[in-house]
Amino acid sequence: MSLTIRDYIKSRMRWCFAIAAAGWLLIALGSALAAQLPAGFPDFALPLLGGLLFGGAILAMQRFVKCPKCTANLGQTIAMPVAMSWGSGPKINFCPYCGVSLDQPRFAPQQQAPSQNPIK
Repeated sequence: MSLTIRDYIKSRMRWCFAIAAAGWLLIALGSALAAQLPAGFPDFALPLLGGLLFGGAILAMQRFVKCPKCTANLGQTIAMPVAMSWGSGPKINFCPYCGVSLDQPRFAPQQQAPSQNPIK
């Protein structure tokens, strides 16, 4: 079974979501554990690292979640409802930029155009 465009978007969004959640967790735990860190370790280092992880995940979502057909950025439009719908709400079925169905294979076989030469 080939990977559909919907599965591709879900996979990318879930990775970004997992990294963002890890960043938030590191912010909270870094702040709570700041008093238990070694003496030379700065108190703001773990929350700062968590913030950078979270910001990096948001930027990755904006940069790397694209339509495979038209390469439009989907992170700002349909990526979150496609990835996190779990059966509730309306189902998004196409790319808003090129209209390709999200349920077709990501790497669809290329169809050969008929020859324009009438002699052949």
